[in-house]
Amino acid sequence: MSLQLYLGSAGSGKSHQMYHNIIEESIKNPDTNYLIIVPEQFTLQTQKDMVSMHPNNGVINVDILSFMRFAYRIFDEVGGNDFPILEDTGKSMVIRRVVAEKRKELILFGSGVKKAGFINELKSLLSEFYQYNIRPDDFEEMMEISAKKPVLKAKLHDIRTIYKGFADFMNERYITAEEILLVLSKVIDQSTWLKNSVICLDGFTGFTPCQNEILAKMMKLAKKVMVTVTIDPREPLIEEKSDYGLFGLSQKTIKKLYDIALDTDTKIEEPIFVQNKKDGKVPYRFRKSPALAFLEHNLFRYPYDRYEKEQDEISIHGAKDPESEIAFVVREIKRLIREEGYRYKDIAVVTGDIERYGRLAKYYFTQANIPCFIDYKKEILGNPFVVFIRSATQIALEDYSYESVFAYLRSGLSNISQDEVDLLEDYVIAFGIRGAKRYLEPFTRNLGRKKTLDLEQLNSIRERFIEELHPLYETLKNKDNKVRDYVQALYDLGIRLNVWEKLESFNNYFKELNLPLMSKEYDQVYRIVMELYDQIVLLLGDEHISLKEFGEVLETGLAEAKVGLIPPGMDEIVIGDTERTRLKDIRALFFVGVNEGIVPKVIGSGGILSDVERELLTNNGIELAPTKRQQAFTEQFYIYLNVTKPQDKLYITFHRVNEEGKSVGPSFLISKLLSYFKKLTITTYDEETDDMDYILQDEGIRYLSEGLRNSQTSEIFNELYYYYRNDQERRRILDLLIAGAFYVNKEKGISKEAAYLLYGDKLSGSVTRLERYAGCAFAHFMSYGLSLEQRKEYKLAVPDIGNIFHNAIDEFSKMLDVSRYNWHTIPDEIREEWAIEAVKKAVDDFEGSYLRSSKRNEYLIKRIERITIRTLWALCNQIRQGVFEPAGYEMAFYHIPDEDLLLRGRIDRMDLYETEDKLYVRVIDYKTGATAFDIQSIYYGLQKQLAIYLSAAIEFLSKQYKDKEIIPAGIFYYHIDDPIVAKSDQVDEDIYKKLKMNGLVNQDKEIIGLMDNKLKGPDGTLRASVKSDIIPIETNKEGELSKRSSAASKKQIQALLNFVNKRLVEDKNQILEGDARLNPYRAGERTACDYCEYKNACGFDARLPGYSYRNLAKRSVDELKEEIWGDKDVSEEKEN
Repeated sequence: MSLQLYLGSAGSGKSHQMYHNIIEESIKNPDTNYLIIVPEQFTLQTQKDMVSMHPNNGVINVDILSFMRFAYRIFDEVGGNDFPILEDTGKSMVIRRVVAEKRKELILFGSGVKKAGFINELKSLLSEFYQYNIRPDDFEEMMEISAKKPVLKAKLHDIRTIYKGFADFMNERYITAEEILLVLSKVIDQSTWLKNSVICLDGFTGFTPCQNEILAKMMKLAKKVMVTVTIDPREPLIEEKSDYGLFGLSQKTIKKLYDIALDTDTKIEEPIFVQNKKDGKVPYRFRKSPALAFLEHNLFRYPYDRYEKEQDEISIHGAKDPESEIAFVVREIKRLIREEGYRYKDIAVVTGDIERYGRLAKYYFTQANIPCFIDYKKEILGNPFVVFIRSATQIALEDYSYESVFAYLRSGLSNISQDEVDLLEDYVIAFGIRGAKRYLEPFTRNLGRKKTLDLEQLNSIRERFIEELHPLYETLKNKDNKVRDYVQALYDLGIRLNVWEKLESFNNYFKELNLPLMSKEYDQVYRIVMELYDQIVLLLGDEHISLKEFGEVLETGLAEAKVGLIPPGMDEIVIGDTERTRLKDIRALFFVGVNEGIVPKVIGSGGILSDVERELLTNNGIELAPTKRQQAFTEQFYIYLNVTKPQDKLYITFHRVNEEGKSVGPSFLISKLLSYFKKLTITTYDEETDDMDYILQDEGIRYLSEGLRNSQTSEIFNELYYYYRNDQERRRILDLLIAGAFYVNKEKGISKEAAYLLYGDKLSGSVTRLERYAGCAFAHFMSYGLSLEQRKEYKLAVPDIGNIFHNAIDEFSKMLDVSRYNWHTIPDEIREEWAIEAVKKAVDDFEGSYLRSSKRNEYLIKRIERITIRTLWALCNQIRQGVFEPAGYEMAFYHIPDEDLLLRGRIDRMDLYETEDKLYVRVIDYKTGATAFDIQSIYYGLQKQLAIYLSAAIEFLSKQYKDKEIIPAGIFYYHIDDPIVAKSDQVDEDIYKKLKMNGLVNQDKEIIGLMDNKLKGPDGTLRASVKSDIIPIETNKEGELSKRSSAASKKQIQALLNFVNKRLVEDKNQILEGDARLNPYRAGERTACDYCEYKNACGFDARLPGYSYRNLAKRSVDELKEEIWGDKDVSEEKEN
C-alpha cells in the first residue's frame, strides 16, 4: 500500500506522464486492475487519450471511471445499493413537503417556503451537509458553538428540524446522490476487484470529506494510489495558511492526502515533479510559446517578472458588447482555420457566464457554420411541451387568464390550429374574455358596423378548446382530489392530444435541418416529463395539497429538469465554463466575458448561513464548504488553470456595455496581464480592419450590401463581389442584393379602376379621413382603402377617454336642457353633482363593468370625474362671460363641398347669438390633447375640422333662418384638462386662464364684446390693454387688437372656409384617381410617421432613392394668411 503524487504546474504534463506510466505497467502486469478516476465530464476524453497513447490502441485491464461510476462498479460486485437515488427534482419536492409539515416547529423559516429560491438554498445546504458528512445528530455541537449567537442558533434549529424531517422521509425509501459515497464506504471493504489494484486520480482540484473517506479505503485496499495535483514546484507542498494563496487548494489537498496516508499506515512515496527534461522551468505544454510559459510562471505570483519582448501569443480585445465579442471570436476562428491550418478541435472558448455566452455562441457559430459543443445542460422551461403543461395548469390557477390560455394554445400541441388561435385571440382581446364562465358561454358580441366576425366559427373554436381542456380544469379545481389525480389529468391531456407523436415530428424536423441540439431536446423532453410525473406520484401521490402548492411542486420539478448533453464530435470547438469544463490538447483558447462580475464571478450572500457564521463553525472544527473569501482564491486558481490551457494562443476578450446597455468595466485580470507584458496592448474590436474575414462568413452579405448601396470601390469589396459572382450558390444572393441596393420606389399609387373598386365613384367619410390623406396618401389607402385596423383591445385607450369626456359633457348638457337651470343659473353644487352623474352614465355606456374591474381603472374614473367637474366649471364661466348661448351639442351634420364628396361628422358644441336681422355662430371642438389652432396646418390640409364644422353650421342655419344673415363669430378648440398652477391667492383665476379657448375670432369689435364682456368698454369700444381670459384676443393701449390676437374679418373667415373646401375637393379628386403614394410630411422635427400605425408595414425609408418626406416649408403667418385670404392657388409642398 502506497501513495504517490504527480506534481507540477499547469501544462507540465502530469496527466500525460501518469498515463504513460500506467500503460507501461498495465502491459507488464496484465493481471493487475488499473483504475483511472476522473471528474464525470472528463471520462470520455480520458478514454480517448488512453486509447491513442496505448501501443495496441486499446486498453484491457485499465478502467476509466468517475467517482459515481466507480461506486456502481463496486455495488455490482458486492451489493449495498438497495434504494433508488432521489434526484434534485425529488429533493426539492420532499424539502417543500417537510417545510410545510414542520412549519409550526420552525423559528425563522416558517414562511420561507413562499420566498423565491428558498427551497433551492435549502437543497444546496443539505447537499453540502451530506458531502461533508454532517448528520442531524451533529447539530447539537454546532448549536453549543452558537450559544451566544441567537440568530445562528435559531437557523441551526430550523435546519436540523428540516434536515431530520428530510432524512426520516428518505429512510428505507431513497438515497441522495451525495449519499452514494457514504453507502460505498460501508461496503467497499468487501470488494475483491479493488484489492491489489492500482488507482489513479486525475483532474481533481480537491476532494470532499466523503471522497476523502473513500480515498482512505482505497489506500487500505489498493496496491498503490496515485494522484495528480497542480502546484508550482517553487511552492511548499504543505502550507499551514493555505486557504488564501493561488495554490492553497492544492496545498490543502496534499496535506489531507498525507494525513489520510498516515492514518491508514500507507507508505508515502517520493512525489514525482513533472517538467520538461531539457529546461527545468518551462512546462512541456509551452515549449514553443515563451510568452505563455512566462504567464504560467508569474500569474498571481508575488513578486513577478516583466516580459519585455514583442509577442503574439497573448492578446486582449475590447468589444462594444457580448455579441461583438462573439462576432470577433467567429472571425478570428475563421482566420485561424483559413490561414494557420488550425482544426476546430484545436480551439476552445471558455467563459464565466456560460448561459449568456453559450446562447450567443450557439447562434453565431451556427450562422457561420462552425461546429461546436456547448458544455452545459440546457433547461427545458422554454420547450413547447413544458409550456403546454405549465400553461394548462395556470389556466386552472388563474381561471382562464389571457396569458395562460394563449400560452397553451400557442404551444403548438393543442388541436386548435394557429389560424384558429389568431381568430380566437382577436375576439378575446377585443372583448376582454376571461374566466371559465365567459369561455363556457357562447360568444355573441360583434365588433360593429365596419368589421363583423364569424360568430359561428368562433364558437366552434371555443367549444373545441373547452372540450380538450376543461376536463383537466375541473380535476385541478376539485379540492377533494389527490396529487395523483392532478398528475393523471395532465397525463390524460397529453394522451388525448397525441403529444408524443407531435414531439416526435418536431424531432424529425430538426434532424432534417441538421440541428442536433434541438433534436436531442425534443427526443428527451417527453421522457423527462413522464419521469417527473412518476416521481411526483411516488413522493406525493396520496397527499391532499392545494392547486397552488401543486403548481409550485410542478414548477420546481420542471425548473430542475435538464436535457442531457451530446458528446462532442471529432472536430468541434468546445465552449465551456471556467470551472466545470475540462479541456485537452488545446492550441488556441478564447477567454470571453473577462469583465467585472463575471471573472471572477460575483459570489452571492453566502446562502442561508453567512460567511461570518460559517467561519465561526469552521474555527471550532466543523468542516464546511469554503467561504466567499476562500472561494475568491479558489476562483483565481481556476483562472490560472484556464489561461494556461492553450499551447499557442490565448485570446482575452471583454465588453464595454452589457445587454442592458449599462457600462461595465474589464476584470482585474486585464490589468494583471498588462502589468506582466510591457508591449501588450488592448485592441478594440471596432478598430480591426481585416475585411477578408467577411468573405467566408454570412457577415459578408451585410458588408456587400452596404458596399453596393454606398458605391464602395475598395480592393476588398471588389474581391468580395467577384467571389460571390463566381460562386454558383452565392450568385443568387448577390443578384438579390443588387436588386435591393438599386431599388427605386416608382409606385405612385393604384389605378383609377382599383380606386373605383375600393371607394366607388364618390367619396364619403369624416373630416379626419381627409386630414389623414393630407398627412400621407399611403396611410389613407391602408386605413380607408384596405380597411386595415389595429387589433381592437379591451382596454381604455386615449381615444376612449376622449369619448367618455365628450359623452359626459353631452349628457350634462342634455340634463341642463330639460331642467329649470341653464348655463348661467345652475348652482355650483348642482353642477358638480350632475357632472358626476354624467360621468357615471358615460362610463356605463362605454364598458362600465370593465372600467370598474381594477383599482387602476377606478382611479381613472375618479380622475375623469375631477377633470369633468373642472371643465364644466370653466365652460359655465366662459358662457356667462358673454351673450352666446349653446344651441346644440354633438350635432350630426352632412357637408357636401362637391357633388362627389360627402362629409359627415359631429360638432361638439354650437353657440348662437341672435338679433333682429343677424345670427352669430361659433363652433367649439373639445380636445383631450393640447391641439392648437395653426394656420400652417390649415394651409397644408392637416387641420380641416374647425373650418368644415363652421361651414356645416352656416349651411344648416341658413336653411333654418332664411330671413337672417348668418355671421361667423369664431372657431375654437377647448382643451379638456385640470391644469396644475403655482400656489397663489388666485388659484382658480390662474386655472381659468389656462383653460382659455384657442382658435380664430371674428375681428368685429362688437362680436368680440359679445363673446367676452370684460373686453367691452362703456361706449361699445374695446377696453385698452386687456387680455381675454376665454378667447385668443388681446388689446393694445389704443384699444385696438394687438398682433398677438388671433382674429380675422368676416370676409377672411369666409375665404378660409372656401380655401379648406377647395382643398377637400382637390384631395378627393386625387384619391379617386388612385393616389396612394408614400409621401409622409415633415414639418420641422414632426413627421406623419411619428405615430403612424402602418410605419412598420409601408417600407418607407428616406435613405432609399424614390422615397422622401414632403417638407412643409415654414412660412410666415402673414404670408400664409395673404395666400388664404387672397384666394391664391394652393402651391404643392417641396419634395426632398
